[in-house]
Amino acid sequence: MVTGGIRILDWAIVIAYLVAIICVGFAFSRRNRSSDAYFKGGGRLPWWVTAFSIYATTFSPLTFLAIPALVYATDLSYYPIFFGAVAATAVAVRWFLPFFRGGGWVSAYEYLEQRFNLACRLFASAAFILFMVSLTAIVAYLPAVALSAVSGLDVNLSIVVVMAAAIVYTALGGMEALAWTDFAQTILIFVTMFTVLGVICLGTDGGVCGVFSLAAAHDKLNAFDFSPVFSRPGFWVVLIGGTIANLATYISDQRVIQRYLTVKDVPAAAKSMWAQIAVGFVSSTLCFFIGLGIWAYYQSNGADFPTLTRNDQIFPVFIASKLPMGLAGLALAGIAAASVSTLSANMNSTAAAFATDFYARLFKGRNTLLCGKAASLGCGILGCAFAIVLANMNIVSAYEQFQRYLGMLTAGLACLFLMGRFMPCVNGVGAVCGLAANYVVTFGLDLLPWPGKPHLLLYGLLGMLVCLVVAVLASRFSSAH
Repeated sequence: MVTGGIRILDWAIVIAYLVAIICVGFAFSRRNRSSDAYFKGGGRLPWWVTAFSIYATTFSPLTFLAIPALVYATDLSYYPIFFGAVAATAVAVRWFLPFFRGGGWVSAYEYLEQRFNLACRLFASAAFILFMVSLTAIVAYLPAVALSAVSGLDVNLSIVVVMAAAIVYTALGGMEALAWTDFAQTILIFVTMFTVLGVICLGTDGGVCGVFSLAAAHDKLNAFDFSPVFSRPGFWVVLIGGTIANLATYISDQRVIQRYLTVKDVPAAAKSMWAQIAVGFVSSTLCFFIGLGIWAYYQSNGADFPTLTRNDQIFPVFIASKLPMGLAGLALAGIAAASVSTLSANMNSTAAAFATDFYARLFKGRNTLLCGKAASLGCGILGCAFAIVLANMNIVSAYEQFQRYLGMLTAGLACLFLMGRFMPCVNGVGAVCGLAANYVVTFGLDLLPWPGKPHLLLYGLLGMLVCLVVAVLASRFSSAH
């Protein structure tokens, strides 16, 4: 029996997965007797588990679904974005990881109050929370669109189902449950990718070589365009944008910084970072090849391309229509795994920031654990509502939408930490002014109706440069008065 492209066995596998993660949340809930255990896992996780948790946190359906969709519709222009992650990791491991480990903070933004002032801390924490709600919405939207495309379920109902499972699991489980489940989910994600690649290679004339031959013949291998044009995603734009975005993630993103604290010492945390980069390089490369492969598969089989309402549906449509029963369910569970791992990290880190930076200051730390669980729930509900809004908008590429939010909302936060560590001349007034100027520039660029404006990947860099200049000038002016 087939229901909207998904067979009964496939449904059973996906449902079993969702039930399993909720059970994991219940199992670990008894170990969360303090906010330290809930937010940092008690600092007792093995480095390799933390490595997979960092990877799963930053991987998400934006890589798993949106990159193949983007490549399927265009080319490999975004492939160099990963090179920026390597450079950003080197900076984070050398100058920031030991710093965060030695600070004794739960929220990364506690440092900003010590270095600058309370306003800077609250401003930064609020900006991070806003970004997490936005990201939660995009991450919930993508798998819901996927599920709707292959099952016929209403996309809004699909969003509610995915978010409900993630909310229950996150609110109950805490960091330790998230990390161990991330490890298992990463394995499931890789099984899914290799399964899909196997079907692609077997079904495309010439296998792997055939995929590249077809792609080259249709100019889809364009990954290294060195022309100095900054209004489209050429090599330099993608490299610069990727470096800034990943640097912001590794030195100012509560999700990653929180995971620095889940292992016993600095060397273990450093090993986690370099290991997750290696895993990320392999998975990202596979996702780009999957996008090429799905396009070549249809091209090789008479160009009978499926009819899509959104490009982001192509991967799940391929899974449901081309994979055998059982394997399709496993692959769809892999999509759910990529979603839940990121959703749970978003909600837990939002809870840590809100409970530490806002609630604990008002109520002197009373019932912080309960506040954290409530904040996880609140982030999930807001993200769910925003995801429903996105589902009813005309989104061409979820990946580009994500990069847009990333540059607009996080580059300024990274600039604050860079100024705090390396620019003693910047004071609290200057930092707040610089951050505000950053948002004026990034949001202004986004709203500016100018065809020749810089590509969205460069918004973060331009915002950071303005932030640095304004912060220095405002610091000098305030000190003089």
